[in-house]
Amino acid sequence: MQARDRMPLLPVDRQIVLSIKQFTPEFGIPYYSFGDYAFNHSLVPILFTALSMGELASNSSVYGPQAQAHILQYGESIELLVYNDNSKDHSLHLHRGEYQVVEVGPYGDAVANNRTVVEFQKSGPSPMRCAAVTVRAYSYIKLRFHVNRGMVALFRCHMMHGGYFGLAATFIAAPELLQKYVKVPEEVIRMCKLRGIKTSGNAAGNEGFDMTGLPPPFLVNRE
Repeated sequence: MQARDRMPLLPVDRQIVLSIKQFTPEFGIPYYSFGDYAFNHSLVPILFTALSMGELASNSSVYGPQAQAHILQYGESIELLVYNDNSKDHSLHLHRGEYQVVEVGPYGDAVANNRTVVEFQKSGPSPMRCAAVTVRAYSYIKLRFHVNRGMVALFRCHMMHGGYFGLAATFIAAPELLQKYVKVPEEVIRMCKLRGIKTSGNAAGNEGFDMTGLPPPFLVNRE
């Protein structure tokens, strides 16, 4: 399949590798992640951290380990290589954007466990674009997108269970542009304060890298 508008295949400035992990604790509900920790909400909404932390907003550590944050630069083209080390298929959705589906890997233990990229189905010069695509169990997928604006975007499993139980990562694109052009409406700030939600600072609502008060993240990758 190819894009109707024939948009050409994007070049790659940087590749980000994500691995879908699963861990089922004693109470029986499986948790998932794109890295070591399951995604969870911060005490400060991620957008507010990006807007209030100045130059530190370009450091992924201020968003906390539970955010699974990746900082993207304006103008770069990103390739996501997503391995599915799990026995379930996962539909992956990128908020606030779409991506090119560049390559789909075959099914099989060897692909996931040995990190072997065995080309199975590769796009032509104008890959199809979408906002959600399924990566099969024990397989991989390659996706590309261009960072053309400042944004905070969630990349998550489109199935409700996966999304609720940790299978998400955050892309913070061009935080310096967010700080320059984005202003949160006062009504939103007021509503957050009424609900006890902090509106500035790092993930814990503190300065710098002080994460005092932030609940500990849930460790999924226990290899």
